[in-house]
Amino acid sequence: FDLGDSGLTYDIGEALGVHAENNPEDVDAFIKFYGLDPNAIVEVPNRDDPSVLENRTVYQALSQNIDLFGRPPKRFYEALAEFATDEKEKKELLTLASPAGATEFKRRAEVDTVTYADILLEFRSAHPSFHDLVRIVSPLKRREYSIASCQKVTPDTVALMVVVVNWVDPRGRDRFGLASHYLSKLKPGTPVTVSVKPSVMKLPPLPTQPIIMAGLVTALAPFRACVQHRAMEKAQGKEIGSVLLYLGSRHQREEYCYGEEWEAYRAAGVITMIGTAFSRDQPQKIYIQDRMRQTLPEIIKAYIHEKGAFYLCGPTWPVPDVTSVLEEAIAMDAKAQGKKVDPRREIEQLKDEGRYVLEVY
Repeated sequence: FDLGDSGLTYDIGEALGVHAENNPEDVDAFIKFYGLDPNAIVEVPNRDDPSVLENRTVYQALSQNIDLFGRPPKRFYEALAEFATDEKEKKELLTLASPAGATEFKRRAEVDTVTYADILLEFRSAHPSFHDLVRIVSPLKRREYSIASCQKVTPDTVALMVVVVNWVDPRGRDRFGLASHYLSKLKPGTPVTVSVKPSVMKLPPLPTQPIIMAGLVTALAPFRACVQHRAMEKAQGKEIGSVLLYLGSRHQREEYCYGEEWEAYRAAGVITMIGTAFSRDQPQKIYIQDRMRQTLPEIIKAYIHEKGAFYLCGPTWPVPDVTSVLEEAIAMDAKAQGKKVDPRREIEQLKDEGRYVLEVY
């Protein structure tokens, strides 16, 4: 994204909140089905501050303020039941909101991936006014993406690393993630509303302190910013610490994101080591914790002896396995030094020092 004269600033590790808009064709179809006037003026909560009300047209509200094509929680079914004039529909909505309807609710949410609009289309006797619709449908929230660039290196731009989410539901309907689909459809020059979210992820205070980074696919975004920063420091003649990068995905051919950049940084002496774990490219599955375990001496040197910092970004599931490898490194080094330590307590201490950082979801 070109920052232009927006004045937007960001730091390494921060996220860019994209204020996406609902798909125009879907909004038009819903307006037609629901019998709304797209140009009518309505009062809706501001999408940045829901406590503030603002005047929008119906079309603007459905495009930018209301999560009409999001996944409805149980409380929506219960709230919608109040408006149902057909007793059978009313009963079914209340059942879906109750423990008795848990299995069917889960199927709708996880298999059929139904949206608020789908439910309104299905239960046609429940027809809240637009004012009530705004009250019972969740507001459209920004989608946050870790920033994949260092502003000191690219002062006028901000980069994101996004995978477009799309699938076909059991009814054969095309489904997609709100923000990734919105971004994929943007044309050059289109203005985008964004905001910056702070992060717990910070680089060590000294450029000579090593950084050890582990992540899966798009979770590599902040690591790109870190490596850009270290490359800049090296170009300035500063001594930089070692950079160990562990990255995981299913297949190298399709998901070695920024692969050429990582290889170029290694060739330039910025990245010390790349531990790639392409889990499905061989008969036995290989994960980032396996690559880390294979390089314990390097981790001990960078993390313990040279007081480096460790970062794990991405889903939560690798956390126990990756942490276990770090505990092994601590225990192995302590044994070599003839010391007795509690690896778990050491990890807690490293957390307090900002040298063990998890950015997981």
